[in-house]
Amino acid sequence: MLDIGKETPLPTPKCYFTCTTLPAYLDTTQQPTKSPPYSLLHSTPYYHTLTLLTPISSPLKPQDVESKYAKINLSLLEILTGDFFTNKIKKGDVLLVSAPLHLSSTSSVAMFTLVEGVLTITCDRATYERAGLLGTPIPNPHARKHATPNFKIELNLRLPSMLAGKKGFERLLHAAKSVFMGQMTWLLYDISSDLSTSDISLGENVEIKHIKPQTEELKDVIIPPFPTKNADISKSNQDDVTELLEWLSLAAISSPRIEQGDLVDEIISRYSVPNTSASATSTTQTLTKITCTGFLPSSTIADIFAKLVIAANKSWFAILVQGFDGDKGVVVLKTQDQRALCWDLEG
Repeated sequence: MLDIGKETPLPTPKCYFTCTTLPAYLDTTQQPTKSPPYSLLHSTPYYHTLTLLTPISSPLKPQDVESKYAKINLSLLEILTGDFFTNKIKKGDVLLVSAPLHLSSTSSVAMFTLVEGVLTITCDRATYERAGLLGTPIPNPHARKHATPNFKIELNLRLPSMLAGKKGFERLLHAAKSVFMGQMTWLLYDISSDLSTSDISLGENVEIKHIKPQTEELKDVIIPPFPTKNADISKSNQDDVTELLEWLSLAAISSPRIEQGDLVDEIISRYSVPNTSASATSTTQTLTKITCTGFLPSSTIADIFAKLVIAANKSWFAILVQGFDGDKGVVVLKTQDQRALCWDLEG
């Protein structure tokens, strides 16, 4: 029997749309964080892929986009002790995300992240009970009725109580020695200082990864008219907003479907560039696409967006970011009239 129509245990993808007017003055050193699009860009601490779409040539310099991160191999105990704990966590500001730790005693898997000094441990219930640390269950509305939830443990390592000899910190060290054992691969982004392979606190197997932008020119691209009035983005015109998101997604993958003179057979594709405004028509332009892939903090993404807003004050551009495993995405289209059309993609 075919499983047509049956419910899937996977979460349903969701898309939230927001339209806002950007402030007339912007200071790149003091960006707003509580209003979109900045709040959306900061909703996840790190991303995997960044794509920029600008007409003709990008106003950004290569050094505005270039970055680097490190790939290290350390155990959780090594993270919590020695020079790494003192210099990188207590005094510095680093972003860490680990590969899954497969516990040798069981078939369980644990994950670790460190954001702004807060260590987050995600594990199953059996591992959580063995660790002896205080945490909370992770709600999963798509799980079975009597399924055992995973647990999340959050510990602020910058608190004065998180020092050797303190009861709470000693409990964490005991869990690192007896439960969360073994070497792990970590991605590390140092926000407070520069990365170097000579830094002994990073361990022996240190690999510095450089994020260099890849630039591509897209010629004869049909540009749909962008909404400029409240009527163009009202609830009655949600299809137009969805079609605009589809066009941005096709431009991000350099699809020939949006090029002028595309002669693909209708059996293969019947896509056509939409007309999303009643007061304007489509135009043809040459676009510049810049792609960066790696370990990208949300603060870096927000800085790039702020620099583009200032540099391309009277022009449009789009920024598309994607998280790891495709579980989070944000698309922002900045129009010529200083508006920001934002799509928040989940699942």
